[in-house]
Amino acid sequence: MKYFLPFPPALRGVVAAVLIGLLPVASGLLVMRWHVERSLAVEAGHIAGEAVRQVDNIIDQAAQSAKRLMPLAGQPCAAVLQRIRDEVTLEPLVRSANLLRNQQAYCSSFYGAYQRTVDATEYSDHNLLLRASNSVTPDEASLVYRHYEQPLGVRAVIDGRTLARVLRQIEGNATLVLQVGDALLWSNGSISDGDGPDHAEHHTLLASERYGYQMHSGFAPGSTRAHLKTQALSTVGGLLLLGVLTGGVCHWLYRRPRR
Repeated sequence: MKYFLPFPPALRGVVAAVLIGLLPVASGLLVMRWHVERSLAVEAGHIAGEAVRQVDNIIDQAAQSAKRLMPLAGQPCAAVLQRIRDEVTLEPLVRSANLLRNQQAYCSSFYGAYQRTVDATEYSDHNLLLRASNSVTPDEASLVYRHYEQPLGVRAVIDGRTLARVLRQIEGNATLVLQVGDALLWSNGSISDGDGPDHAEHHTLLASERYGYQMHSGFAPGSTRAHLKTQALSTVGGLLLLGVLTGGVCHWLYRRPRR
């Protein structure tokens, strides 16, 4: 010991005891940080998976509604309008629906008979469109599911507030963002275009196998430090006690007379 601790003999045992006593404290803090990092990574993945599951279920309802309405596409609006409105009334997750013919929306549960061109290039490969506003609700986002069998189709519209509410219920301390194409829906209901979330820690990106959209999950900068601080406050006392006991035993053994 004397070759490694250049201290007077009277202090050598004290210094050795302090250094050895610090080992369990330092080791405990390292293990604690690893545990916090792993827990946050697992949590981010779990949250993203649960969000995809629930959003898939919502889109499933819209897709089923669109398929039920598909036999009406191509028929005169006056003859089928009430059936469209009945379907929207019975399916609470679908805010509105409209029929398509030759890339023209011609019959809406809101407007009745009307004409509006539908740009197919705006939709993702899985026929989804996330938009910030529309003529019915100019201040609210919506997700449009498009079922198309040339030249006829149906669009079912999901209220963005429903999706945002699901994100808020799931995200907890994380941040969840739904991405469709270049559009992103945040849990507060706002839409941004192209600027992804600031997930500086444990960013997870999960794609829906059924519908192709992406779910971002992660934590803001400083989240790991905040979690570590919270956990350390409840654990550091035990680590210090262990360190004191370890150092005390070491010091006693060092000063124990040799036979």
